[in-house]
Amino acid sequence: MFLLLVPVLLVAVVLQSAALPGALSPSVRPDIVLVVVIAWGLLRGWQDGLVIGLIGGFMTDLASATPWGIHIVRLGLLGFAAGLAMQRLERQGPLIPLAGATAATIIGFGLTVLGLQATRWAIPWEYALVFQALPSAVLNTALMAGAFPLLRRLSRRMAAPDEAAAA
Repeated sequence: MFLLLVPVLLVAVVLQSAALPGALSPSVRPDIVLVVVIAWGLLRGWQDGLVIGLIGGFMTDLASATPWGIHIVRLGLLGFAAGLAMQRLERQGPLIPLAGATAATIIGFGLTVLGLQATRWAIPWEYALVFQALPSAVLNTALMAGAFPLLRRLSRRMAAPDEAAAA
């Protein structure tokens, strides 16, 4: 089931690390992998969110200059949290994915700063929060508005064979 999402994650990693950095401004960058992980966690639950987060984090760590494991932990925790939060909500409104992308960007920023500071990187977090994380949260929210319907369609297609086999 996860094998179909691996190419999506691979394209997301390539786009965010090679094609899109600095496209809008040097400090504002889309986190396409985060958007995919959060959407998948919201759609499929905490188990799938955690697994996709770990896979996406692994791929992002391979393409990143940050210390190894920061993206694995960040995206794994965020995918887990998105899926867990969705289980607590009775129904899904149209603003849940957008709010999830915004919150995940800010929380992910905090996790990244903590991870970098733990590895003795000096991060001016106040400046980065205002000029990087908040504008990136707006960008990721806009990306979620476009990506969520596509990932929902993929999720339903992947669930259809499972339901047919169970019947």
